[in-house]
Amino acid sequence: MENIVVTIARQIGSGGYDLAKSIAERFNFKLIDRELIIHTAEILKTDVSYLEKKEEKVTSLIESILSVFSIGTPEVGSLSNNTYPDDKEIFETQSKVLKSFAEQHNIVALGRGSFFIFKDYPKHLSIFLKANLDYRVKNISKEFNMDRDQAIELIKKTDEARNQYIKKMTGLNRCDLRNYDIVIDLSSVNFELAKNFIFDIINYEFFKNGGSK
Repeated sequence: MENIVVTIARQIGSGGYDLAKSIAERFNFKLIDRELIIHTAEILKTDVSYLEKKEEKVTSLIESILSVFSIGTPEVGSLSNNTYPDDKEIFETQSKVLKSFAEQHNIVALGRGSFFIFKDYPKHLSIFLKANLDYRVKNISKEFNMDRDQAIELIKKTDEARNQYIKKMTGLNRCDLRNYDIVIDLSSVNFELAKNFIFDIINYEFFKNGGSK
């Protein structure tokens, strides 16, 4: 029997991790986030910190932006592409790792082009979370202890980086809503309502008996 895959693409500050965690806890699915980086680094025999910089995460962006605003955080130096895997090799390896997880578990995969990787997978529900700027700024400011200008800059740079990354790796526009089964604006819909709606969809699509196989 094929396992279930829920993929969540999101705008930074829209609540994607919280939703992924809620789904994983409610259905006892495996949440794939940092573990993917660790496994990929092991396969490619490279540093986890390098992969965190290269992929669509915001770690180095935060450091860079804080440096620009003279907070005192040093900007991370670049690593030589001559001795480290490139974007394509990383993406292909992560794709294989994600698929290997899906062979063993029901999973929730957060970002990293997972909506594309599993696009032809039979038991796949793809979700995209968006929100207006004020909602995202509020969340980013709280999470990273930033002021409004810093949060807006981080949002702008992260959106650009993620869009470019997905376009480069898949040829698709990450914000084309036709790529997803469900699109939710969490600045317009209460999180609890959105979460319960997703729970109902997963139950309906994959568990025909109120959550029991």
